[in-house]
Parts: sequence; C-alpha cells; structure tokens
Amino acid sequence: MTIQLGENPWILIGLILLEILLVIIPAYISSKIEKKTFKKLLFEMGFQKNDDILIKVIAGLSIGVIFFSFGDFILIFFRHIIIENLFGTRFIEVGQEGVISTLPIMPNMIQIIILVILQIVIIGPCEEAFFRGFIIKKINIKIKLAYSVIISSIFFALYHVPPFIVPLTTTITYFGYYFAFGVLLALIFIFFEYSLIPCSISHSCLNILLLLV
Repeated sequence: MTIQLGENPWILIGLILLEILLVIIPAYISSKIEKKTFKKLLFEMGFQKNDDILIKVIAGLSIGVIFFSFGDFILIFFRHIIIENLFGTRFIEVGQEGVISTLPIMPNMIQIIILVILQIVIIGPCEEAFFRGFIIKKINIKIKLAYSVIISSIFFALYHVPPFIVPLTTTITYFGYYFAFGVLLALIFIFFEYSLIPCSISHSCLNILLLLV
C-alpha cells in the first residue's frame, strides 16, 4: 500500500521542516567530537561564500531540468530492464505498491507556494549538505573519493526508500534510480569544488518540476 505523505499538505510541510535536522544534528555532534565550533562545521559542510554564483545557479538549473527530462528513462532502465529481469513482473508490482508518495493531494495555492519555497530553502540545501557536504567529506578523510561518492549515494538512496519503512521489494525496485541521482549530485558537488549551490539547485529544481508538472 502506497504511503501518502501528501494526503494532508500541511503535514507534508511539517515533515519537510524536520529536514533541517540533517544539518543541525551532524554538525552539532561533529563539533563536539572534533572540538570545532558549530559554525566551522557548517562551513565545512558547504555553507560558505561562493564565487561565480551565476554560473553555479545556471548549471544547477540546467542539470535539474536534464535529469527531470531523462529521469523516466533512468527509472525504466533500473526498474524494468534490471530488476524486472532479475525478479519478475510481480516483484515490480509489489514494489510499486509500497512507495512513499510525497506529492501533495489537492493542495491550495498557498500550500503549493510554501512547498516550492521549502524545496529551495530546506530540502535542496539540507539534503545536499548532509549527503554530499558531510558524508563525502568525512568519509573521504579515510578512503578514496570514488568510494565516498558511492557510499554517500547508497545512503541517499536508502533515505528515499528506507527498508525499515517500505517493503524490501520497494527499496530494491527504486534503489537504482535514487542511487544514480545521488551519484550525479555528488559529481556536481565535486566538480564545482565542493559548493552546495549547484547540487542544491539541481536537487530542488527536479523536485519542483515533479511537484508542478
């Protein structure tokens, strides 16, 4: 059965606000362990001054639109070409039944505007700060960057299809799609010298398009 988080748009808005904890909790814990200031940890996660902001914004918007345009093909590749061939059609059907839907059901205009704003100021920056700015940088201290990207993308995928909330069939069915998006965002983050701006905008842009189109 699909989990409809968007059945009440106000509850969805409240849940989105909780994503601030993806920044606050890791930064606070690390500041205590590493004996650094909270502000310093936020800086290390990517909340810092940026050069060439316009270029980064344009790049983020462009990549977000491109991923939205080709996202269905990526989903079809992983879901129907790989997973369906490995586990069968019924596996896919069961997996689709267990998804978590965050699309609001019959929102009013005020709720839509709030959700769009939250995509830009909360979801994009907070998820990217944690999965890219925090996980990649921390893991990269111990292991190679390529492995850090893979691990962060695995966590990113599991965050969106958590096996302790949705059926394992759902996690397996959609894991490849979210993993691919996580790798892309990680590459953007690294290419732009660990700036959160382009990957956050790309992430938010995709979510907004999925919300409105």
